[in-house]
Amino acid sequence: MSNKEYLTTILGKFGVSSDEINVILLEQDILPNGEVNGKNEITTLKKAIYYQLPLMLAGMQNVSEGGYSISWNLDGIKLWYSALAKDLGLPDNLVPKPTARGKSPW
Repeated sequence: MSNKEYLTTILGKFGVSSDEINVILLEQDILPNGEVNGKNEITTLKKAIYYQLPLMLAGMQNVSEGGYSISWNLDGIKLWYSALAKDLGLPDNLVPKPTARGKSPW
């Protein structure tokens, strides 16, 4: 299986296009036709998804026009991303970080 085939299999279920997968490969400096032979390659591809997915989500919108619509399961993608971050031992960048506000005399 090639790097592009792996990403297409993983991200295709979320509606990520072939062009968007090409961008992930290009921006993460991964050869599309490189072979996935084991855990090292899979980890590299998972990290590529981890780093690119928050950027992609920022531009995803539900679109409806002339009887044709594209809807994203953003909650599903975010849950999957959280599991991916945990699997890689990296922080979940899609969960808002709590912030302290104001001063309390108590």
